[in-house]
Amino acid sequence: MKLSYSFTLASLGLLLSGAAWPQSTAPQVSTVATPVTTLNSIPPSNAGQAVGTNKPAETSAVTLKFTGFVRNDFSFDSRQTVNLREASVDLYPRDKQVDVNGLDVNAVTNFNMLAINSRLGAVFTGPDAFGAKTSGLLEMEWFGPSDAAVGGVRLRHAWAKLDWPKRQLAFGQFWHPLFVPEVFPGVVNFNTGIPFQPFNRSPQIRLTEHLSKDISLILALIAQRDFTSIGLNGGSSEYIRNSAVPNLHAQLQLKRDRVVAGLAFDYKVIRPRLSTGSGTSLLVSKATVGSSAVMAYLKVIGRATTLKIEALKGSNMTDHVMLGGFLAYGTPAAGTTPALETAYKPTGITSIWAELMGNGKTIIPAIFVGYSKNTGNDPNAVAAYGRGIGIGGRGGIDNLFRIAPRLEVVSGRFRIGTELELTTAGYGTSSTDARVTAAEQITNTRLLLTTVYSF
Repeated sequence: MKLSYSFTLASLGLLLSGAAWPQSTAPQVSTVATPVTTLNSIPPSNAGQAVGTNKPAETSAVTLKFTGFVRNDFSFDSRQTVNLREASVDLYPRDKQVDVNGLDVNAVTNFNMLAINSRLGAVFTGPDAFGAKTSGLLEMEWFGPSDAAVGGVRLRHAWAKLDWPKRQLAFGQFWHPLFVPEVFPGVVNFNTGIPFQPFNRSPQIRLTEHLSKDISLILALIAQRDFTSIGLNGGSSEYIRNSAVPNLHAQLQLKRDRVVAGLAFDYKVIRPRLSTGSGTSLLVSKATVGSSAVMAYLKVIGRATTLKIEALKGSNMTDHVMLGGFLAYGTPAAGTTPALETAYKPTGITSIWAELMGNGKTIIPAIFVGYSKNTGNDPNAVAAYGRGIGIGGRGGIDNLFRIAPRLEVVSGRFRIGTELELTTAGYGTSSTDARVTAAEQITNTRLLLTTVYSF
């Protein structure tokens, strides 16, 4: 059930003062059949519009709608995985780790049951501001801010919008523009198709200019918070903060009734460290890492099925939970002395995924396929920072492949889904350019059953 509350500022004053609600200003409660999942799915409020005119009347009305779901995941993995939040989100299988008897330590099955992916949010509209319709979204989950805080409350979205007829200006934490709410994998797994597609929520300022009825230009300045680049001190927002340059994004999007398509360009700069050496050898480090990504996507809704395709070529995409990172160059290590890092370069990836899904309302079959390839960078690096990359020995990943057929059954607000996810990682020997040779395919099979009750 979704609750919708409408009240005036005068009514709010009565509530705060403890006075009884007058009959004319009592909260209006109604039930709505369709749950709201993202703020973008809600059109700007037209509350208070005068009848027979195109101009909105002045109004102080506020509406509030609660939305969310209770979700339970039951999973079984055929081996150990690289994952997040007690294996709630699996990325790819762990490499072999052979013991003295030749047995693989990571060839151990795993079973889990979790409800931490449940969610609660509030969507609201309010009085006009600056001649624009106002709306917002505040949403939380119990996924936790880190693996050490599983079950803790985490902020997902804190998003406020100003909508004019041909322009939208929005502020706060929301999906990074490389994650397109209209075109993302609908997999049962909570990993939402990562690491094959960008997944990131970040603080940002976003301008959407409606160039025509169907075409929009999206421009954004973005920071990092929960989804951060990986560097010398692990995952942290300090690297982009110390660069003093926001993540820059531009995207052209086409939206029609049955087609969504777009082309996006993204650029960011991070500063891996402030200094090198110590004591009498301490030096300021001004070296930065510039990286970019180009992405294209398409969704076509047919009579019986929906097709989604997305392709990305980028570098240093760890803040989007993808493969790669960056390499350090400089004076090689001598004995126990750390290398003097004087320059950095990002490692590249090419990633593509596709999904074919049935359009049924009760029984919904679908299949997801994804592929990602590590393309490295220049040789002679002295260190590597990131996910699935290295500069020597075994452990780097050359490629990832996933195929995941699924079936969902829907009755009212209750959904039961099952999925068989096969993910293969090509582990091998890393060269000093982070490219991998002699890759050996290691596979994990995840069987997943999920129940979701939406309200």
